[in-house]
Amino acid sequence: MRLTQRTASHLEETADGLRLLAAQRAGSSEPIQFPPPEFMHGGADIVDVPIGPTGVLYTYTVVHPGRDKTPYALAMVDFEPGVRVFGRLMLATDAQLPLGSTVRLIPHSLPDGEADYAFAALEEVAV
Repeated sequence: MRLTQRTASHLEETADGLRLLAAQRAGSSEPIQFPPPEFMHGGADIVDVPIGPTGVLYTYTVVHPGRDKTPYALAMVDFEPGVRVFGRLMLATDAQLPLGSTVRLIPHSLPDGEADYAFAALEEVAV
């Protein structure tokens, strides 16, 4: 059996903004996967499916990691064509965001410096 490793990034910068690349087997009716699988069995051709740069906020929560640590938000965002993505939501302190709000993808760095994505609200509501 042939095993194929994905080496391409799941991030793509475009003139319209940051997009994510999901994956689907070519000619398949299988669901689109994000993040794309790192390894694929069987030698099937994988097609990148661009999603973003904007999506609709499905839900989010604010994590309070403990004393002397800054709270942060995590969200699930729905993108066309039917992909729900989990990630960091950048919110101002004491801001709230109504579910169903439009958010956009923005570049974000992980603690180790690796390039990643986050979501930013187009409009926030102060508490």
